[in-house]
Amino acid sequence: MRTHTLTRAAGDIRSVCRAACVADAARWMASLAAHLPECATSGSLAPADKAWAGTGARFRTPTGALVSLPADYTAGAREMYCRNVYLRTGLIMPAANGWVVDLGANRGLFSVWAAVTGAAVVAVEAQQGFAPLIRHLAAYNGVADRVHVETAMAGGVTLSGAAVGVLASDSLWAGSSHGLPARPGGISMPELMLKYDIARVGLLKVDIEGGEFALFGAGEDLHWLSRVDQMVLEVHGQHGDVASMVGRLRDAGFGVDLRDDAGDRVTVRSERLAYAYCAR
Repeated sequence: MRTHTLTRAAGDIRSVCRAACVADAARWMASLAAHLPECATSGSLAPADKAWAGTGARFRTPTGALVSLPADYTAGAREMYCRNVYLRTGLIMPAANGWVVDLGANRGLFSVWAAVTGAAVVAVEAQQGFAPLIRHLAAYNGVADRVHVETAMAGGVTLSGAAVGVLASDSLWAGSSHGLPARPGGISMPELMLKYDIARVGLLKVDIEGGEFALFGAGEDLHWLSRVDQMVLEVHGQHGDVASMVGRLRDAGFGVDLRDDAGDRVTVRSERLAYAYCAR
């Protein structure tokens, strides 16, 4: 493993010990020891994550909230709760009476974290098969009343009519893991905010696999951004013009901090760009 990879791995190991509850961290460390050759060969700690897959785990999140994951929900847990990829530049998770909109909610790990912290959440996920999983995780953590699940496309064909993102075409949709044969309709942010009577979005999380370039497209009316305080985007640069999108976000009044997967600051042209953290 290269020096950079080793440094990152050491940081990830420390983060697991800090965030995972004691028994779960111990189980992960034992799995790391058992899979060390595999981790070294792949340059990833993912093989160690297998320790949590069949039994679940509990995490003390960076906001201090305790989130419990049942078996088969732990994919992405280390990235989210231990490495803190969504809040690591100082973004704040809204607490009581704040709204979080989670575009691309997947199984709901981020949505439930927000709800356990105290926020009201709209979890938007295009793949219909994830909806019951999100609801189950919310109920498992006692926050079902604070997580509203919306099955809809939040980017790509829903906004500008452009087929943008990995789920934007019928052929790509057919290969999705949890999508039913018919793709759901789309919903715009103004429609979403009206439906749930959201005056302000405290935090908007966007992970819609390239659909961000349609969501913040040049042809879109972005007046709704004036009612958003913070955003974090996973950026999929192969699907659009990153510089133009970042420029529109800055024109809307956001400071935009661009980082790679390891958390290092990068430029808008960098091939390592993975996240955009936006705050006023």
